[in-house]
Amino acid sequence: MTRKGNVFTEVRKPTHILALAALIGVCVLFFFLGKWQWDRTQNILNAERAASEQAVPVSEIVGEELNPEDFGRAVTAAGRYVPANQVRVTNRLENGQPSARVGEWVVSEFVVDSGLRIAVLRGWVPTAAEYLTPAEPVVIGGILQPSEAFYEGAVSGQSGVVVIDSEELSEIWGKPLASGFVVLTTQEPQGVANPTPVPPTISTSNVAFPLQNFFYAIQWWIFALFAIVLYFRWIVVSGREDSEVQ
Repeated sequence: MTRKGNVFTEVRKPTHILALAALIGVCVLFFFLGKWQWDRTQNILNAERAASEQAVPVSEIVGEELNPEDFGRAVTAAGRYVPANQVRVTNRLENGQPSARVGEWVVSEFVVDSGLRIAVLRGWVPTAAEYLTPAEPVVIGGILQPSEAFYEGAVSGQSGVVVIDSEELSEIWGKPLASGFVVLTTQEPQGVANPTPVPPTISTSNVAFPLQNFFYAIQWWIFALFAIVLYFRWIVVSGREDSEVQ
């Protein structure tokens, strides 16, 4: 009981009251510094997500290799299709649901005005249905996807290919294509009798989490907690010392 009394006596000393006031000021400062870094973390995330969702010219981010962070990016391109270079991807469901009709995907070569060549998944059609590829210049928008990797080693038949693989399509069409392909979402002019749009298999706006700012926020809050622990440790030690003297 005496020890507790000494501790409370220590707290009421002018020196410790000043220290408590300083502690409160430091904790408030550290709290707002941590909140500032936390808000910066969220602002960076929001800015990067907005940037990743903004459509960009496909020729700016696509080359021989497609970076994983570009999967699911919205892209645009001005150019024209190559009517002679079109394939069908067999045994594909109309909307990806098990109960849907089985048909084919129409994939065409697209030459961007910059000279880049890339495969474009224009949509789904019933098996063997005739859909012409527009020859006039168009502006397209879509979602960038990596080449399909399942059914590896499957042999394409005369009726079409099994997967959309930019390397395989490069061999079929005799032209080097950029890595990956574009799932078409918009086209101007639209034309007539367009294939049914296909939902992108990868659609994401995920971005790298800014760990540096996040850890700065946690660091300031830990400093505040550490200051509180030190203060109360100092009070307890001072009370014990006064008790021993008495």
